[in-house]
Amino acid sequence: MTIRGLYPWASRWLLLLALLPAGCGGDARVQLSAADALTVTAGQVELAVQEYHQEVSAYDDSRESEVVSAFVIRVRADHADPAAVESHADRFKAALAKIRTDRDVEWQRRQAALENVAVLRELARGLRRLALESLSLDDEMRRYLSNWLTAREKTNADSR
Repeated sequence: MTIRGLYPWASRWLLLLALLPAGCGGDARVQLSAADALTVTAGQVELAVQEYHQEVSAYDDSRESEVVSAFVIRVRADHADPAAVESHADRFKAALAKIRTDRDVEWQRRQAALENVAVLRELARGLRRLALESLSLDDEMRRYLSNWLTAREKTNADSR
């Protein structure tokens, strides 16, 4: 996956968040904290993206309704003039095409943002694995912690 669609400052912060734990001497607590921060950030970004998508969809629906209403009013007023009705139909088609294009663009941006959310979550998983590897525990304790973290991630994912 690539990091697309982020503003330049956001991608710089993401890079800083990813590299910061690497320079902290391998302290597992710092890596786990950074992983938790990335997970929380991913959840907040995902929520913001979903809310934005819902708002844009509602706005597009209202635009579509207004276009249809305006078309009906114009056709009723000019029903006796075929050239005017044809002109209204052409403008109606153009307005609907613009709304569809806007929806497609918004959907592509939404998908790019959700890919970035997936990257954040992947970074968090990698940091957790790194933290577990850097711990000086025997294999059984490492396995226990790994299973616990996996169960915690699953619980967090189910609650979204």
